[in-house]
This record gives sequence, C-alpha cells and structure tokens, in this order.
Amino acid sequence: MPPPMTFRDVVPVLEKLRQEIKFPQIAKSDLLCRKEIAEIYKKLYSIDLESVVIETHALGEVGRILADTVRNLCAEIACRIHTFYDTFRELDKKDRSKRDDFDEYEIKRLFNEFELLKIDAQLYQGSLIARGKMPMPPDCTMNDVNRELFAYHLDEHRERWLKRKRKFLESLQKSIEFDEFLNEEMPPLYSRLRDVCIKLFNKVERYFPPCEIKLHNKLGQTFEKNMMLRSGSFLTPLQEKNEQTNLDKQDNKCWEGELFPMILISELYEVCNDVFDNPTETQFHSSLNLHGKHEPIKIRPKQTIKACYLVSKLYEIVPAKHKTAWREDILNHLGIEWSYYEKKYCHPRGSDASASSRAYADEVDEIFKNHKKRA
Repeated sequence: MPPPMTFRDVVPVLEKLRQEIKFPQIAKSDLLCRKEIAEIYKKLYSIDLESVVIETHALGEVGRILADTVRNLCAEIACRIHTFYDTFRELDKKDRSKRDDFDEYEIKRLFNEFELLKIDAQLYQGSLIARGKMPMPPDCTMNDVNRELFAYHLDEHRERWLKRKRKFLESLQKSIEFDEFLNEEMPPLYSRLRDVCIKLFNKVERYFPPCEIKLHNKLGQTFEKNMMLRSGSFLTPLQEKNEQTNLDKQDNKCWEGELFPMILISELYEVCNDVFDNPTETQFHSSLNLHGKHEPIKIRPKQTIKACYLVSKLYEIVPAKHKTAWREDILNHLGIEWSYYEKKYCHPRGSDASASSRAYADEVDEIFKNHKKRA
C-alpha cells in the first residue's frame, strides 16, 4: 500500500506545472507540451484532497508552510491561465484539431527520427563489414581507405547506434501515447486546469490559516477580481495589505504599469539564477518593474557586476521619459552605489572579464535580441 500523500507530494507537481505554463509555452501549438500539461492535470485531479489535508495537518508547522506554498502556486497558475486566456483565445486550438497536430508530429518528428536511425544503422553495418563480422552485400563496394575508417570507428558507431535506437523507441512510445491521448473526450484543457487549481486553492484556504499571496501587480488584480471567493477568509488580509501599500507608496517609490513584460522577465529569470538570492519569478518581475509588492531582491556575493550589466541592458529599453528615474530607483532597490555602477556595468564585456561573466553577458544579450525581434 503506497504511503499517504501530503502537500509535500503536491508541491513538485504544481511547480512543474508552473514551469510548463510560462508565457512562451502556454501559447504555442505543441502537442507534446499539451500532453505533458494534461498528464499533470490528471495527477492533480486524482488527488484525494480530504486525505491530503488531514495528513498535512499532522506535519505541524512544516504542513502549514507547505500549504502556503500550494496556495501561492495555485493562485499564480490560475491567474496566469486566466490572463493568457484573455490574450490568446485559441489556447484550446479550435482551428486545428488534435488529429492535425498528431499527423504533423508523425511526419516532422517521428519520420525524422526514423531517417536518423537508418543512417546510424548503415554506419554500424559498414563497420561490421569492414571488420569481417558481416558479409559484403553483392551490390556494395568498399575501397581500402573506407574499410580502414569503418573498421577503426566500430566502437563509436556501435555506441551511436544503441543511443539512436533508444531515442527512436522513446519517440515511438510517445507516438503511441499521443494516439491514445487524441481519443480522450475531454473539455478544453486550460480551463479545466484552471478549475482544478482553484478547487485546490479553496480547499487549502478552508483548512489552513490565510497567507500572503505573492503575485505581481497584474496577476494580483486578476486574482482579486476573478479567482477569490468573496466569502473567503483571504479577503480581509488582502484589503489590509492593499491599504498599507497605498499608505507606503511614496516611501517605497512604487511604479505603476509594466515597463518589462513577463515573457522577457521569465527568460532573464532563468539566466539570473546565480546572480540573485533565490527570488521567486513573481518577486523578480515585481522588483525589476518597481511595483513594491515584495522585499527587494538580494544580490549574491561577488555577483554585483552581473547585476549592473542586467540593469544597463534593461535601461536601454526603458521609455526615454522614465530612463533616469527608473535607473536611480532600481539601483537604490538593489543597494548599488551609482559610482560603482558607472565603473562596472560594462565589465562583463571588457577584456579582463572572466569566462563566466562573458558567458552571462552573451546569454543576456541574446534574450534582449530576441525581445527586440518580438517587439
């Protein structure tokens, strides 16, 4: 009999889902992406929530922390789906059927894997012939140079063949699973996913004390307006928090609106993992946009130069009327002195920069290059 589930088992599922529905992925018409999301949905839908809540309560303080994590993740996922649903009306692909996507997968991916398998099989066969382990086919010839080359690379060709065969078998299995996935009669995937996250959120809200939902400005508004039950216990703390935020607005220099879109911040977040001290993605987005919704993000030791380079690249795309004010506020937010920033922000592109700094600068530059193409 499997051990009873707690929120400790639910958090990794939600975290994986949060990664899957990031902006670049949720909007693309990729059957593989949709199938993975559907599998995560099934895991969430099959959870016995009553049992999980009881077992999590038995964990004491750890259980309350896990419940907070589940609540925050569910709120963010549900709000993201709602926000993107308003933007991309074709999330459930009414124009293209799943069968069309399956046909495209078979030709573009599976057929390509099959062709690569044939090439590696021919190379492996050539090496076996060159070593005298297989007879030469009657319609084939092999000169002495090729024979020596094929004989020399036998071990390499064998290893490539085995790897390619395993990869092809994995692709073939996915194709079979996709075919089964197509035959399932299910309501629209993303609305169904949002519903199960809201259900999970409400269950946690009912049995655990309220916590502070950490969402950036737009997601927070979506949560208040569409996701939260008006009779829920979370309403009063949220109102108090908003009132306090308004009172402290001048002190914290909170900015309205969004200078940097979520798609850009999501890509930078992946690159900046080693620069800042484990902020959440929403905290990272809020801080760079100076929304004042979270504590300032902290720079890791010896990473200030990389943070300066990031600020300089963001400064380039800030509207002209906000450039000076934003740079001054973000440097204060990060605790970077102007004199240090002025000297060091170009360092990752200098001749004495470390390999790590140059690689970081290359990744950041590539992200901004792609962002400008999208714009």
